[in-house]
Amino acid sequence: MFEINFKLFSVEEENFPGEYGYFNFIVSDSSYGIILEDEVEIFTVSVYEWFSSFLKALNILETEDYVLINDIESFNTWIEMCRNKDIITISKISGDKVEQGGWVRKEKLSDADYKFWKDKDVLFSDFREEILEKSEKYLADLINLNSLENNKIVELDKLIKEIN
Repeated sequence: MFEINFKLFSVEEENFPGEYGYFNFIVSDSSYGIILEDEVEIFTVSVYEWFSSFLKALNILETEDYVLINDIESFNTWIEMCRNKDIITISKISGDKVEQGGWVRKEKLSDADYKFWKDKDVLFSDFREEILEKSEKYLADLINLNSLENNKIVELDKLIKEIN
């Protein structure tokens, strides 16, 4: 099982309303991120960057077998995804941040430590469907809060269309 959950904050002074909020995903019996009833700023993350990263990772996994998502808001946490035909194996790992690596990278970490959870299997079709479905919902939410010409909306829409 793979499931993405998100909750947007409605902060009027934001340059890009809908960028921040809560983001959480569940893989089998493990999860990453939180969703709270109340809006607690200290727990907010860039929902936009998480969706952008998952879409970029999915695009890579369409043709390759390995990708990492860097949780830039954490000290040294990465989400590792390995594809073997119809199965994606997802792990939450610890490793040093890599300069100029960006949020999504195809190179393995030399110091990867599997001290969190490891090798959670998900059908690639379920993984793909969930990312696209929730990304499209998030995009619709962003369009309701912003102008269609907003560069980030255009970029997210382009990422979704590249995969579809």
